[in-house]
Amino acid sequence: MENIRAKKEARIREKTVRETAANLLKKHPNYERMILANYGMKIVQMTEGGSIDFDPNGLKEVVHGEKLTYNDYIDAQINALGKVHSSFQWCFFNIPLGFKAQVEKTNDKHICFQHLFIEGMFSDGEYVNYKEQHVWMDLTGFEKLYVGDCVEFFAEPYRYLKTRNGKQIDYAIRNPVDIKRIEKYKLPSGEEIMCQELNLMLCETCYLSEHCNRGFCLLLKSAKKKQRGK
Repeated sequence: MENIRAKKEARIREKTVRETAANLLKKHPNYERMILANYGMKIVQMTEGGSIDFDPNGLKEVVHGEKLTYNDYIDAQINALGKVHSSFQWCFFNIPLGFKAQVEKTNDKHICFQHLFIEGMFSDGEYVNYKEQHVWMDLTGFEKLYVGDCVEFFAEPYRYLKTRNGKQIDYAIRNPVDIKRIEKYKLPSGEEIMCQELNLMLCETCYLSEHCNRGFCLLLKSAKKKQRGK
C-alpha cells in the first residue's frame, strides 16, 4: 500500500511541476529529468558545468535578483553553467578559509587582482586549494595597495544576477576583512589543481568513502601492506 501511495504522490508531483515549470522545461529540454526531480526541493545538484541550487530560499540570496521568480532563478543558473567563477561558487557552498591575491591594477573605485589563491575546506575537514584570475573587487579596504603588491584577507562569497548576455547567476566575493600585505607567493600550477580535482573525484566514487576519515587513504594503506607482504 505504501508503495502504491508513494507512486501516486510522485505522479501528482510530476504533473504539478510540469504545469508550474512548463516554460522552463520547454526552454531547457536537456535538463527535464533534473528539473522534475529537484524542482522546489532543498537540493544543490552538481553538473559538469557547475551547481544548480533548487532551494527556493536560495532566491533570496541573489544580489540584484529581487524581481526574479523561482523559474527565472533556475533558468539563470542553467544559463550560467560553464561560465561562472567556479572557485567562488565552491566557496559559496563550502568553507573558504582565506584568500591571497596580487594587485594587477586599480581605479578610483575598484581593484583588480591578477592572481587570487583560495584556501578552503569541505565540511568533512578535507583541505583544498583553488585559484581565480583577474578578479575585480571594491577598492574599500585596499586603498593603500599598489600594483604588484600581494595581500591576504578573508571575504564573503555571494551570488548575483548578471543581465548583459541574458539572465545569468554568477559568484564573487565582497566585504574583505583582516587585510594584510604579504610577500609574493606562488600559485599552484594547473596540473596540481587538476590532480586535486581527480583525487576528489576518486574519493567521491571510492567504495570505502563511507568508512574513511579523509585523514589517510585506506586503499593506499592496504596497497602498502600488500607490497610489504611481497
